[in-house]
Amino acid sequence: MGEPELASLLREHASRHSVPGAAIGVLRDGVVATAYSGVADTTTGEPVTSETRFAVGSLCKSMVATAVARLAEAGRLSIDDPIEAHVPELDGAGWAARASVRDLLANRSRLPLRAELEFSTPPGDDDAVLSRFVKEVATGDPTPPFWSYSNVGWCVLGRALETLTGRTWEDAMRAELFNPLDMDQTAFVDAQVAVPCASGHELTPDGVVLADPWTPRALAPAGSTLLSTVTDLLRFAGSHLEDPSLAALRGSCEEVRIHGWLDAWCLGWARFDWDGGPVWGWDGLTSGHRAVLRLVPEHDGAAVLLTNCGTGRALYRSIFPEVMEAWFGVHVPPLRLEPTDGAAGDLSRFAGVYAWPDLRWDVTATDASLILGRGGRTLEGFPIDDRTFLVDAGDPDTPTVTFAGFDDDGRPGVLYDMIWGLARV
Repeated sequence: MGEPELASLLREHASRHSVPGAAIGVLRDGVVATAYSGVADTTTGEPVTSETRFAVGSLCKSMVATAVARLAEAGRLSIDDPIEAHVPELDGAGWAARASVRDLLANRSRLPLRAELEFSTPPGDDDAVLSRFVKEVATGDPTPPFWSYSNVGWCVLGRALETLTGRTWEDAMRAELFNPLDMDQTAFVDAQVAVPCASGHELTPDGVVLADPWTPRALAPAGSTLLSTVTDLLRFAGSHLEDPSLAALRGSCEEVRIHGWLDAWCLGWARFDWDGGPVWGWDGLTSGHRAVLRLVPEHDGAAVLLTNCGTGRALYRSIFPEVMEAWFGVHVPPLRLEPTDGAAGDLSRFAGVYAWPDLRWDVTATDASLILGRGGRTLEGFPIDDRTFLVDAGDPDTPTVTFAGFDDDGRPGVLYDMIWGLARV
């Protein structure tokens, strides 16, 4: 498959999933192929080009991990240092004395999880915003010892980059990662120089509409403000294929399988156990944008998809099986969303309350399904396997919920809302 075929494929799949604009790139043995489709903004009609910056969301976390690894390779820290050694605002926080930099990279630090910190819009746009935000993280009880995704943990790592380099987080990322890799098309939403940017969109019953941006600077290391292009992201991916010191980020993994998301989490990367792999990578989800990066080290390759619509993961699921098979001989399994009666056994074992201090799921069981209540919204879940339940087949991001941490009686201790874990209480 060459660039003309890739461009045709992207147009076809973007149209199928109502994605206004998209960019895709593939790296194999040092050779890059790219393609672009549609418009960056439906109100202006500006076309997507090689210079169009998309919001990359949580792909930023993989970049933060890479910056940390580069500093560790240079001897400026150890990833086994306690995180409080590099973040003075955490002095006296019990969880931070026990948690290492590695634990934060692995999403197993047990830092306090609260919806008001993970998903809100903290005020402030000054250079001290990360310091103030991390002070809030210092308070609160640690979570139980299970794996959970987090936005806040990556902001703590961003603050560590500030103290280690004596720079703002943005300047630290430029100095330690973007500039050395010649990622000159990667920028932040507050950049003073205007650059071509894609606007986020959402698909509604009335059609595709512009999405409200979500760009709090306090959550920037988690992915709220970073913009990039397919070309720059392939440069970033290439560094992981070429630099042996970065392979450690793909090594130590938490074997946590969450349906539709990952088979394991390493240090800033997820692992996908696909035929022809393994494959590593991560995804970005932010308001009106979806981004995907996959690394295939055994084939010296990578693939990137950037989209400006909330249906971008549906586009990913339809186009990547063809791309990964054609370029790398990797088989991407289809996302299984067909319920199977009895697949999860006795459903009463899932019943209970799963919660953070400010977020709660109430789960009850019927003979054939689970009833899941959260914040006034009720979902019905039907078993797909022994731990996964279909709640909304039409949701391209979170069609399922997953349970984990089963005790000897088969009762789960954790409910995963997307990839955030809430403990049974």
